[in-house]
Amino acid sequence: MSLIVRLLMPLEWLIAHVLTSLHALLVRCGMDDGPGSAWCLSLVGLVVVIRLCLLPLFLRQMRAMRRTQALQPELARIRRRYTGRSDPRSREAMQRETMALYQRQGVLPLAAFLPTLVQGPVLCALCGTLQSLPGIAAGGADALGGIDRVAAAAIEASHCGPARLSDVFLAPTGGLGAQAMALVAIAAMCATMMAQQWLLLHRNTPREAMVGPQFRMQRVTALTMPLIYIVSGVHLPFGVLLYWMTNNLCNFGQAMAQLRLFPAPGSLAGERKAARDHARENMRRVAAGMPSLEEEQAERASCAAQTRRARERRHRPASRRRTRR
Repeated sequence: MSLIVRLLMPLEWLIAHVLTSLHALLVRCGMDDGPGSAWCLSLVGLVVVIRLCLLPLFLRQMRAMRRTQALQPELARIRRRYTGRSDPRSREAMQRETMALYQRQGVLPLAAFLPTLVQGPVLCALCGTLQSLPGIAAGGADALGGIDRVAAAAIEASHCGPARLSDVFLAPTGGLGAQAMALVAIAAMCATMMAQQWLLLHRNTPREAMVGPQFRMQRVTALTMPLIYIVSGVHLPFGVLLYWMTNNLCNFGQAMAQLRLFPAPGSLAGERKAARDHARENMRRVAAGMPSLEEEQAERASCAAQTRRARERRHRPASRRRTRR
């Protein structure tokens, strides 16, 4: 047994227990026991459970991404300062200035990738759990967590449309229907991730950072990364694709929440949030019988102008006396 399999065994055991617990809950709510849609919904519920457990990390990720994107103009200025200087000393100085900027602002660049790094082992463990089902159902392997021989056979026989949860695109037991379902899941994963990356790049990036080769490279990378689903998706069981597709939909919803609640300063989403906050504050002031922000600003400007004119009148006679002398 390889080291990676040994490390993933506790996680596979935990996933098996969560799946069987969610299935038991759905059966108590009136769904049919045995093979059926309850096991498919259990996989969807697994995504919800994992997202709730990772919610503190996602909130930290949003704040880290917001701080990192707010620093993009300063990072661009540092890069421009060292443009055309490729010697080791210049590269080291640029990295030193970049890290000093991160430290001054309290930004941890890796914090934005923590949830993704955590979910990688979960996907591997789920894939291992689904691939172990045939051996458990045939009696050739030991039970895994709460998945015994009966549960393994029920999961293997559960369908989501024409595709079984254990079907693989390259070796489907459901024929063309199962392959079509797998292609729909892969297309949905690519579409949701591309839409998420496009929104974050064009709506949540400061305008000053949306120029230059660095931004163009980020855009190309973000829009081509989802294509990895096509390469990996054809080798994964449909249950993993169902989990991954649900997770991507949650990521898209998280991106929409980030654009509305935690936009980067200076970005299009940040400007829209500032406009919404401005309108909301004016509505609150009108309801409380207070002047609007514009009226208050105009009043302050008027008071400042009156103060300036009064100061000029006080100093004008003295200047005239000095002129006569």
